[in-house]
Amino acid sequence: MMKPKHLFMCMFLISFGLAGTDGTIRGKITDANGVALPGANVILPELSMGAASDMDGNYLILNIPVGKYDVIVSMMGYKKTTMKGIHILMDQTLWLNFKLEEEIVAGEEVEVIGTKPLVERGSTSKKITVSKEAIQALPIRDLTELYTLQSGVVKVESREKSVPGHEERGIEEIHVKGGRSGQIAYMMDGMYLRNPIFGSIGSGTRLNLFAVKQFDWMEGGFNAEYGDAQSAVSNFHTNSGGKQITYNIKFETSQVGALINAAMGKTQENENFDLIRGYDDLNIGIGGPVLGIPKLSFWISGQYTTEDNYSVYEFDDRVFTLHDGDYFYRTADDLAANIDNISNNKKALVYPWDNVAGFRGFGFNETWDVFAKLTYKLTNKLRFHGAYWQVGNHRQSFNPEYLYWDEGRNELFRDTYRFNFEVNHSLTQRTFYTIRTSRFTQDQFQGVRWRDNDSDGYPNWFEWRHPAGYKDISDPENGKVIPYSIGEDGDTIRYTNVDGRTGWHHGAEPGLYSWELAENFGDQNGNGVWDVGEDFTDTNGDGLWNGPELIKPLLERDGSYWLEPEMYEDPELFYDYRSVELRYQNAPGYFNAPINQSFIPGVPNPYYYMPNYAEGGIAWDEGRTFGGHDVFYADSRAITDEIRFDVTSQITDKWKVRTGIDYKYHKLNFYEVQAPWLGAGAFIQTFAEFWEDTGPDGKVLGDSDYLEADEGEGNGRWDKGEEFTDANNNGKWDEFREPEEFSAYVQNTFEVPWMVINYGIRIDMVNYNTQIWGMPPPLQDSLGIYSPGNPYFYSDLNDNNIWDNDESYSDIAGLPRQKVFLEQSGWFYKISPRLGFSHVITDKSTFTFNYGLYYQTPVYQSIYLNTNRLEDPEDLFEEGEGQVGNATIGAERTQDYSVAFNVQVGESWAYSFGAWVRDMDQMTRFSHERSGVYTYQISTNGDYGSARGLDLTLKWRRAFFGSELQYTYSISKANSEYAWASISGQYVDAPSQEFITYFDRPHGLTYYAYTFLPFGIQAGLTANYQSGYPYTPIIFRGKDPVADDRNRNSKRGPGTRNVNISFSKYLMVMNHKIALGLNVFNVLDIRNPVDVYAMTGKPDDPGTYYTDYVGLPGTDPSGQGKYANKSSAYYDRPWRLSSPREINFFVRIDFD
Repeated sequence: MMKPKHLFMCMFLISFGLAGTDGTIRGKITDANGVALPGANVILPELSMGAASDMDGNYLILNIPVGKYDVIVSMMGYKKTTMKGIHILMDQTLWLNFKLEEEIVAGEEVEVIGTKPLVERGSTSKKITVSKEAIQALPIRDLTELYTLQSGVVKVESREKSVPGHEERGIEEIHVKGGRSGQIAYMMDGMYLRNPIFGSIGSGTRLNLFAVKQFDWMEGGFNAEYGDAQSAVSNFHTNSGGKQITYNIKFETSQVGALINAAMGKTQENENFDLIRGYDDLNIGIGGPVLGIPKLSFWISGQYTTEDNYSVYEFDDRVFTLHDGDYFYRTADDLAANIDNISNNKKALVYPWDNVAGFRGFGFNETWDVFAKLTYKLTNKLRFHGAYWQVGNHRQSFNPEYLYWDEGRNELFRDTYRFNFEVNHSLTQRTFYTIRTSRFTQDQFQGVRWRDNDSDGYPNWFEWRHPAGYKDISDPENGKVIPYSIGEDGDTIRYTNVDGRTGWHHGAEPGLYSWELAENFGDQNGNGVWDVGEDFTDTNGDGLWNGPELIKPLLERDGSYWLEPEMYEDPELFYDYRSVELRYQNAPGYFNAPINQSFIPGVPNPYYYMPNYAEGGIAWDEGRTFGGHDVFYADSRAITDEIRFDVTSQITDKWKVRTGIDYKYHKLNFYEVQAPWLGAGAFIQTFAEFWEDTGPDGKVLGDSDYLEADEGEGNGRWDKGEEFTDANNNGKWDEFREPEEFSAYVQNTFEVPWMVINYGIRIDMVNYNTQIWGMPPPLQDSLGIYSPGNPYFYSDLNDNNIWDNDESYSDIAGLPRQKVFLEQSGWFYKISPRLGFSHVITDKSTFTFNYGLYYQTPVYQSIYLNTNRLEDPEDLFEEGEGQVGNATIGAERTQDYSVAFNVQVGESWAYSFGAWVRDMDQMTRFSHERSGVYTYQISTNGDYGSARGLDLTLKWRRAFFGSELQYTYSISKANSEYAWASISGQYVDAPSQEFITYFDRPHGLTYYAYTFLPFGIQAGLTANYQSGYPYTPIIFRGKDPVADDRNRNSKRGPGTRNVNISFSKYLMVMNHKIALGLNVFNVLDIRNPVDVYAMTGKPDDPGTYYTDYVGLPGTDPSGQGKYANKSSAYYDRPWRLSSPREINFFVRIDFD
């Protein structure tokens, strides 16, 4: 732990700066004979920046924003020379030498087309830069697809081999060169975007295409100015308004693709993939000067995207068919009309609800974002930027449990708001500083809608929970069936109008209610609520019955109320054939559900899919639900306030220093419940401080001096006077946590024409501002002050809340007047050096080396998990599911070494060949601990891994053509693949070993190109190949298959391949460039495996051991004593394959 005085010393001795968003131009001005020309002017007219050459003809221009500019060199007596289209790259120095020709005729000029060097001699590590032109020419739908254009990047989409809950939370799982998910620093204009609760980014951080000027990607080897990353740094540089008005419009849709499919004979909806997708995307951007306010410019752009179906899958043609009548065959006439259908359906082995062949859509996705920026250039040396960015995402993803019914499925809302302000000031020609501030707010909500299908005033959840008479449920589809109970006399009916768990009652505003202070009444009809005419105790004498208090109204959004966790019902109660039984319970005139037998002689059994009681009740058990609710409820808000200050100075012609500081303050509110229907047994995570919901008097029923409930008792929220755990030690109850982060760096660049050396050092610090289990004072000298994995107790005999020397202590609970030792967290820090050099072999070839030690703060979910109840460890162990966070966790660490040769061949070709090694340790895991009779898991540092690889990059550039091919060979191993993977039901007291990770892909190949073809046609192409993912094979022990854990991930599924193309035709109409085009994704229509079965290694064949169980319930299709319990649809799982070909038409209008 770092003490406060040491913290402030570090703040003064070392400072951290923001990630770079600027570049440098330097070089030498000579005449045609090579004689230096002092006093020549070098100007970037678009930026009004420039410099003059010194006595040796050398010039230097710092603090140039990334982008593409013209450079003009002029001097009396010499031709003015303009080099057009010079690319300024982030953190890079561009050497531009000019030879000026003597001026024969006044006004003569020389114009040169600038070309970006294919080998940057100032770069000491691999960095990919994608320009705005390339971004807008390539077939991509979203900027996040730029990550997957890089070799060594693995985007996991598997449902079986992935971090649990990531898709549900809208989080992308991206791995870079063997690192874990979340080890990337996502940045916009040098400011961080990562969600501090979960890590990584996702659907709530989509930036529109027209907002981006340049994309930079670095896979390791980054300078000391970059922190909070282990694997890669991603930085989007945003657009600014220029001196002229420009605007861009682009609309893209799948509807034209649907018409093309229809023209090819796919006229039915379930044949037409593009029709079901329903994809529409609109991008708009406009920028330029603000009229009437000189030096002020603006840029505003936005994107709105809708997908009618989030996922579309193609199912087989074995479906249930029916001519007329209800598909449950309720009448003899129905049976007679469907004799052939019954026979065919029985042969097809399908449930009645499996009645659609071909393509089916699931879920939806809607995303919009707006980005706006104002730029004010007060002088050539002082400029201001202010930007606002907002994103809204609403989606419902696919879950096989809801394959045939989705009214209980979760929906996800993610909302992002970001303000930032920047001041950039050049103090001298060689020194400038930048100050940036931002507030980044990320809201997330996952929930299920309040539904009342039959509009009887009783919502679905209420009718599922409260039965109608002797039935298991009431009927949410029939307004004439409502919840009621039958009295002991078997004749009295009492309607159920109150839910005991939520307090909600029929007719009340949707929400949670407390009945503690409701006035007593005589419930004559037994319905749980006061009715007119019933007696009541008028406690306050107002003549009115005062009912329950609304303690939490339901969230109202998107035209609906959203259920609280207390309203969720278990979907397992409605699985498969059970839904038929529940439906028949509420069918008028029917007293029993149908059984698996024919009740009319000579007519095929219409209920072949129900339990076969002749064989012990065997039925098709497939886990498809028709009621209940999804597993997640979550509500979170992460607010990050950040301020950065950095200074860059060219100390000498060869030595440049960048240094600065960064401070982040987080305000994190997180509440998540998994399986809410389990009540106290549900898995609950919350950052709110724990409190006793006693009301202000601090007393509850059972206390000796308890008289009656006071206002606030049991109301589900903290009231003044109620005792609470002050986890952040600020003297007040909070529903959030407030960690702080401070970082600092010094980065040096030594630069001469034949060598560039980058060396720096960085410090990262964090204070979690919370409590930690402490060590008894007598043990602190030898063991330290913290005991995060094992609580120590003491007898507080005098009740003064501190341990006194004569009081006993122990690490075993059970002491009299027991309390626990607690300490406040302090500042923890890590120091990381960075070193890189580029040896310039020739003007077009370099050898580079990099070493870096990289640290990253763990996600705060692992820090604060269940730590709001540390004062009562026994209660925590019993009710906290046995998992506890840890505020002594240090940053995760990666050591990275890399070397590379980089060679440019002529003006058009370049290649790079490199090797790299990564060692990862101190990664987050959950270790098994014991305290007395309790066993539990504590988050800690302890996981480790390694990765090795080779990189090959080929670049080819010609006039009107650009392309890049990247290949990576790598091996990734670890002892655990993500932090939560170490939580299991079995504890093994043995050293862990590395194994191949599920995100290991030995071979990764990516290619992209864009060009102009004859007749004004522009084309773009992206392609990639990756090895298949590894899996643990199945072996047999006797007759039973088991995972071969001794050879974990020793087999590999098929590789994946994909090609996307884009064609567009440009026309000029009234100074507007109009383009019509097509984007075709997955041109070859390859269905890549997303998941494979461990027995066969195939995505669509589980193996005969499993398919032998497909057949009529209770029969033995294979003759091997395997009684069938699966329908033919069970292994029809197209979600184990990637999407088919997609065709999008677009129209684009540009005015520059």
